[in-house]
Amino acid sequence: MDKQARVTPDRLTFLDSLRGLAAIYVVLYHVLAMPAPPLHAGPILGPMVSLGGSGVALFFVISAFSLCYTMPRHQNSGLPLVSFYTHRVFRIAPLFFVLLAFSLWRDGRGANAGHGIGETAANLAFTFNLFDGWQEGIVWASWAVGVEMIFYAVFPLFFASIRNAFSALVLCVASTALALAVQHGLTGELQERLIGPFGLLRHLPVFALGILSYHLYGPLKHLAERGKALAALAFVGASAIAGACLALALRSGFVGSMETWIAMGAIYAMLLLALAMAPWRVLVNRATRYLGTISYSVYLGHPIVVAALIPVFRRVEEAIGSASISYLACAALTLAGTLPLAGVSFRFVEKPGIRLGKRFVDRLRSTRGTPLAVAPSDP
Repeated sequence: MDKQARVTPDRLTFLDSLRGLAAIYVVLYHVLAMPAPPLHAGPILGPMVSLGGSGVALFFVISAFSLCYTMPRHQNSGLPLVSFYTHRVFRIAPLFFVLLAFSLWRDGRGANAGHGIGETAANLAFTFNLFDGWQEGIVWASWAVGVEMIFYAVFPLFFASIRNAFSALVLCVASTALALAVQHGLTGELQERLIGPFGLLRHLPVFALGILSYHLYGPLKHLAERGKALAALAFVGASAIAGACLALALRSGFVGSMETWIAMGAIYAMLLLALAMAPWRVLVNRATRYLGTISYSVYLGHPIVVAALIPVFRRVEEAIGSASISYLACAALTLAGTLPLAGVSFRFVEKPGIRLGKRFVDRLRSTRGTPLAVAPSDP
């Protein structure tokens, strides 16, 4: 157990590691799924990698947890909503806008139709998730950013009204019940927009699970070391049982994509709490923490690398007979290209944007005579 990985004054490092693992899981999935036809990963790796898209659900659980964790510091800043929204925008927008500019250039070359002014404006305003046909975003894989930004918009209301684990559990149950009701035709024509792949209601139960995890973490972190170890084992065991049940349900056809998504969110929430109680070094270490630091750049940047490497993937498949080995080789090539680029973009795009947001809030506090507090940061 890495005792230094539990909690630092400003960061919960197990969250960094989970972000990094989530990003890598999504990359592994897209290596498999983005080529048309998709790659083959063999009978053992294939089923595991095919669920890699659910790494975004892990991102959502972590996001809700970390927003709850940092919100008190925004409240203590003297300008709570300004501080919260400014930090969110300056954390997300710089890299997104750089890749948006690249994507507009990429999609508008030659005979390509490109994107209209309205669609571009919706992406600049992070409202593309609200418009039919634009929900996927111009930047590849940015649909998740669109969902996140809508959640950011309403998060302060959730934080103000959900004060304990019981109310968070009520939100989990109510949002899941509502999503299932909509799935069965409660809202008619609005059904696809609300619970389709990019609808907020589809993902709200997963965000709610992150909020619940935060409220459970509060009392659990005060347990003695033995109690934390037992709690971690309990969460791991519960997640394993839930995973086995989900696998059986999927094999039997009892659950659909939305139920699977919510179930994966619950499994990830339990794994988050397990690592919060016992941040095992095999998962929470310097390498995974670094991956978490650059995870946003990894997530938004990797589809470009995968797309560029698809012709290479085909040659690798032809040269290597084994599906599993050829897939692993393609994944290694993708990570070899993605991680250095992500490190560069974090250093030269993300970090300056984060610093600019903090300076903006600090300057606004000073001009209004608000005492400067410790600047909130993502845990």
